[in-house]
Amino acid sequence: MYRTAFVIESTQGYLTDIEHYTKEVGDSVLFADFDNAVNRLKQIKEFLKNSCWINEVKVPFPNSTRPH
Repeated sequence: MYRTAFVIESTQGYLTDIEHYTKEVGDSVLFADFDNAVNRLKQIKEFLKNSCWINEVKVPFPNSTRPH
């Protein structure tokens, strides 16, 4: 089963922290809805060197790859 999530993405990959990126969507910051992702990007965009955007992704649910 999968669920829809939103990520902040750039050409460097998916955002994990300020100016830290990953190619693995499961390791990135995931948002449950688009509005929260947009609001967070607005809050941090002045700290980012790369251009970023919001992207919709499908992630496994429940996510058994992450430690509890």
